[in-house]
Amino acid sequence: MGQALRFAALLMLLLLLNQPVACQMLDIPPPTPSQGGGGGGGSRQTDLDRILKALQEGKEQKPQKFEQLKKLLYIEPFTTKEYSDKLGLGLDFKGNTTLNRTQDFVVRAYVVNSNPIEIRRAIYLRLEALLPGENAFSQVNSIPQIIQINEYQESNDGLNFTYRAFPELTSFRDLKRVGTVVLRLKATDGQYTWTSKNLTLNVTNSPPVLSDLSIEAPNPTRYNDPITYVANVTDANGDAVNVTLHILDEKGSERSNATQMVTSGQRVQFMASQYGFFNKDDAGKNFTYYYSFGDGINVSVTGIQKGPQLKKSTAIWVGRPKVTPEDQNQYWWQSYNFSLEMKNQEPEDAQVQVSLYLDTKAHPWRAIASQNVVLSGNPKAVYFLVKPFDVLDANQSFRYKFEYSEYDQNQRDHIEQDAQAPLSAKLVRYDTISALSLGNVAAILLLAFVLGLLLERRFYR
Repeated sequence: MGQALRFAALLMLLLLLNQPVACQMLDIPPPTPSQGGGGGGGSRQTDLDRILKALQEGKEQKPQKFEQLKKLLYIEPFTTKEYSDKLGLGLDFKGNTTLNRTQDFVVRAYVVNSNPIEIRRAIYLRLEALLPGENAFSQVNSIPQIIQINEYQESNDGLNFTYRAFPELTSFRDLKRVGTVVLRLKATDGQYTWTSKNLTLNVTNSPPVLSDLSIEAPNPTRYNDPITYVANVTDANGDAVNVTLHILDEKGSERSNATQMVTSGQRVQFMASQYGFFNKDDAGKNFTYYYSFGDGINVSVTGIQKGPQLKKSTAIWVGRPKVTPEDQNQYWWQSYNFSLEMKNQEPEDAQVQVSLYLDTKAHPWRAIASQNVVLSGNPKAVYFLVKPFDVLDANQSFRYKFEYSEYDQNQRDHIEQDAQAPLSAKLVRYDTISALSLGNVAAILLLAFVLGLLLERRFYR
């Protein structure tokens, strides 16, 4: 009965909307429009009567076309139970449930809806997470996922199912604390609410690593020498690493520290002069150090490292550098006496290494000689009597420099000085015409004459 009523209602509606077409198909003239502005209700009743009459006549006169019209308007009937409040809801996660916090993954909702599409409702999905150290679940996707009534597939066994991924959660790289993470789904159709089973994940972190710890400094090391603490920083997760250097005194107590933020793969460097780690009072003392470092999750500490061992400081006075040539003409082949005055400003004796360097156009800053001297509180002249030049230095000006192994009164380890006059331009040691040169020529001629006589007697007798 219900089927017949639906059919009749749909048929009447179609004919009302398309009267000329129906009448033409059944060869029945269309109804005459009503005349005048009034009597609208009576006109519609007249049209309905004519439609019913046309259908009856069509059924009797042209039954074949009438059956075609029935098939065209026919809707397959369906039967269903009342709306089901049962919803299959679960989390789909591929891979190991123990994962690094920077590891990418895909988590999806799996939904099974037993209701047919005619009475199905839209489902709103929310993904929730219980993070390490938290007491309550928090919502992952601020805007819920919506599964429309037509967004299901049918399985071989007749189940209506669908998957829905959550792009808001693809890793745990932003976690500040690792441990157990619990995920769950909540779904609603506006009337009913469903909650999935929990998915438990164990999230881990790769802690940073500090390697190749060393100190770059001269040996022996003075308190005001360039001292640099260096180490290589690596973090498998690519996190920025907070590195702190701790300086310990001879008793093992921390006396100073400094911190830098370093990215993975970089070399951390702490320059002692930049942070003011040492001063004059630290001369002669031994120090140790260690590092603490972390990526915001894991904090680690290195073992205690030795260094630096600071040399006992010697404060020397240096002055009056000069050079005295063997001859005032300053020929390149002559000896030169380079000297300076030095003394120790401390009460005890101190051994200092002093080196001489010369700078000419042909030989820039060439090392000439070096010696160790013992300095006391009394001024002492340090001499270098050398022949430092060759023929390429002729007619050239020059500079000389003394370097010493302790700092002087100006906190420098060298002193430079310009020569007062350039070297002579003379290239050979003797004049072209002189008794010595004439004697040399005569000796050569005499030797040639004697050799000639011997050869003549030997071969031409």
